[in-house]
Amino acid sequence: MRFRNEKKDTNIMINITSLIDVVFILLIFFAVTTSFVTPSSIKVDLPKAKGEAVEEKKNIRIAVDSKGALFLDGEAVKDDELESKLKVLKDVNPEALVVIEADEKSLHGKVVFVIDKAKSADFTRFAIATEEAK
Repeated sequence: MRFRNEKKDTNIMINITSLIDVVFILLIFFAVTTSFVTPSSIKVDLPKAKGEAVEEKKNIRIAVDSKGALFLDGEAVKDDELESKLKVLKDVNPEALVVIEADEKSLHGKVVFVIDKAKSADFTRFAIATEEAK
């Protein structure tokens, strides 16, 4: 009695071309939507990062120094005045980008406070300023 020797083809290939396409599209999307800005005249030590500069017109700059003091477009501002001043700026320029320039030694909570106040003033566009890594 002779048995049939039926071997099944074990060389199954999976086509991952479409998966690679999706990964590259996501990579391009995140690279294009990431924005970096240049530092302002307020003395803060920004964290290091690589990226490209954002056009500076129409930007609202909020600096947080190492002691937690706030500066709105170069002028000192108290914590309780920040939201009202941001609302005035929102009325003047509704499409403005809020650029947060936080000293690398500043507290994380202070940066979150600034973002919360900007969101309360109906801003939706934010950027964190960094220095270009060398």
